[in-house]
Parts: sequence; C-alpha cells; structure tokens
Amino acid sequence: MTDVDRTDAIVDGRVARRERNINTALDTVLEMFAEESLFPTIEQVSKRSGLSLRSLYRYFADPGELVESAIHRHRELMRDAGHLHKIGQGPLDRRIDDFAAMRLRLYERAGPVYRAAVHNAPNHPRVRDWLAVARDDLRDQFELQFALELGAVTTSDRQAGLSAGDVLFQFDTIDYLRRHRRYTIAETEAVLRSALEAILRP
Repeated sequence: MTDVDRTDAIVDGRVARRERNINTALDTVLEMFAEESLFPTIEQVSKRSGLSLRSLYRYFADPGELVESAIHRHRELMRDAGHLHKIGQGPLDRRIDDFAAMRLRLYERAGPVYRAAVHNAPNHPRVRDWLAVARDDLRDQFELQFALELGAVTTSDRQAGLSAGDVLFQFDTIDYLRRHRRYTIAETEAVLRSALEAILRP
C-alpha cells in the first residue's frame, strides 16, 4: 500500500466514522421524540448515545440544528412509507379500506416525529416548511385516491368533501383519536372508514 493509499484509507475511515456518529445521534433524537422529549438538548443526546459533547458540537451548531437534522433524516427514511398501489383505482370500498389502513400505518411510524415537528415549527422555519409540505402531500393523496367521487358532485360539494376528508385523515385527527380518546388501532380505523363513507356516500 502506497502512502497515498494509506492517506485515502485514513480519510475514508474518518468520513465513515463521522457518518456513523451523526446517524447514531439522529436516531437517538428520534427515539427521544417517541418518548415525548420533543426538543432534546445536545447534552441529553450525548449522554444517551455515548457520543462526546465535543463530537456532537462539531456535527451540529446547536440543538435546533440537531432536531432539524433528525426530522429531515426521518423524512428521507419515510419517503415511500405512504405509497398507495394503483392510487385512485378499484372499487370504492377497497380504496377506503386501503387508504384508512395505509394512513394509520404511516401515523404509527411517523406520529412521534410529527408531534415533534408541530412542537418545533414555530421556532424553526425549515421545520415549519416541511410540516406544510407534509400536510399538503397528505391532502393531495386523499384527493387522488377519491378523485372519482369528488368529481361527481358540484364544485361546492366537492370542496366540502375534499376538506372534510382531508381533515379526517390528517395526523392531527388520528393523533386525537389514538392518544386522547385512547382508541385502539382497529377502533380508530373503523371510525375513519365510517366517517369517510359518510363523506363520499352522502
């Protein structure tokens, strides 16, 4: 091995170690989100992850950057989690069942990070922007899945149906049912299906 090769190997090792450490820190933040610690400090993450404060402060300028990075990492990991196969196609009953089940699965995986995003959005513009995009994406997905039914009514009824369905399936509503009303996943899914049928079959 030449001196150049040794130098490259050392640099590659440092880069890989830095990437592992950063991912460890971000995964630690995500774990803390799930425990309702919605704005962990760098000191708390250091203690829990075993990473030194010195290292963490090299990677992140402040707790805000750490939290933003964790939310961004989760967004990347969840990019395809809410995918619907053949969106907008098939019988209405099946589309309702598929949509309700998918949105609940997505909430169960992303709910803690969503709550952290809501908590941190007022003080962090990037998080606020990501949250707005996520909510718009959820609305767009609903509109595509039930475009046939929404397109079969008057403009005013369509807008009302779209808005009602959008609110019904936003994470805020599911969070209320799951955490505050203490419904099981099955009970929550039944409520969502029943309400959606009432919206789409007036």
